[in-house]
Amino acid sequence: MKRLTLRLLTAMTTCLIGLAATAALIVHSRPPVFRLDDEMHLVHQPDTDGNMLPDKATLEMVFVLDTTGSMSGLIEGAKQRIWGIVNEVMQQSARPAVKIGLVAYRDNGDEYVTKVTPLTSDLDAVYSALMDYRADGGGDTPENVRRALAEGVHAAGWSNDTQRTARIVFLVGDAPPHDDYTNEQPTTATADAAVKRGMIVNTIQCGQIDGTREVWQAIARQGAGQYFAIAQDGGVQVITTPYDEQLGILSQKLGGTFLAYGGGGGARGIATRTELMAKQARTEEAVAVRAPASAQAERALNKALNSEAYSGDLLQSIENESVKLDAVKGEDLPDELRKLSRAERKREIDQRLADRKKLRAEIVALSKQRDAYIAAARKKQAGPQTGFDAAVAAALKEQLARKGIK
Repeated sequence: MKRLTLRLLTAMTTCLIGLAATAALIVHSRPPVFRLDDEMHLVHQPDTDGNMLPDKATLEMVFVLDTTGSMSGLIEGAKQRIWGIVNEVMQQSARPAVKIGLVAYRDNGDEYVTKVTPLTSDLDAVYSALMDYRADGGGDTPENVRRALAEGVHAAGWSNDTQRTARIVFLVGDAPPHDDYTNEQPTTATADAAVKRGMIVNTIQCGQIDGTREVWQAIARQGAGQYFAIAQDGGVQVITTPYDEQLGILSQKLGGTFLAYGGGGGARGIATRTELMAKQARTEEAVAVRAPASAQAERALNKALNSEAYSGDLLQSIENESVKLDAVKGEDLPDELRKLSRAERKREIDQRLADRKKLRAEIVALSKQRDAYIAAARKKQAGPQTGFDAAVAAALKEQLARKGIK
């Protein structure tokens, strides 16, 4: 009997130790939560009790955009303000991460019916897709809104719903759906399916084409979202500031600190890192040449604030504490670091991190001056803001609060 009791106690103790170890592993494997401190370092973001939050608050947001010929003003306005919209979200006290997806749509018989950019935290990839949008096609008023909304809800790569993830759709267009496309699911049925999956569907109507308002309002009601009516051209009011150009330059410099790693050894690893560096350089060049000055300025602030600003960047991974320099295999390091001693590598990385910190500080300081300039200019404007960006901001404020993200 004593032996049996001893065996039972031993088994129970082993089980408890195993459970404790598993719990510890789960806790330590949770994704870290970050914020930018007063010294421009990315640091862990605790909750109100001083404990690390188990999951970072996240916004997943898909824009379903009509890209037919009548939507040129809205598309250009979105290119101007998308970074600013994201920055406003990221600067909330909860410091949520942001993923964006896009569905561009036209109609059957046009160059394309839909183009889907799945949800991603690589905001440069999203912005590159947006910069490529051109308003064209259409002409017969109704568009294939049915398929567009369905793909926004079902094919955009949404994560599983969690307590700290807000999943929000914005349907933006000026024309009603084709009622005769009976092979496509009705828009209200898609909105209902979205709600059942934990999403919110908002609608933004541009202009005043007959038959659009009623459908857009019905979609928003069924999607537990909001309906907005804005000007045909999108109504975005962009204020140019004396700080835009310098912020664009600083953004390019910050992007120049990118340091690709990973891919392993040999020719394949070198090719992987070389392509990552080349991709980053192409992105910076495209933004400098094609993006409006105001968008470049707002992108600069995003790059300073965003803990996921650069995909595949060694410096960012070290800052985020997702890797430690000493733990990175030599074959995964860029050539300029691989040939250095361990001590020399640390000194080089420390210097690069210091350079990045300095650039962030300059961007944040200039952005504060820019914000003050814009606030003063807006006070001189008559009436409230009623454009695309104002509509999105209003919906996000209320709907993020529903999730406790403030």
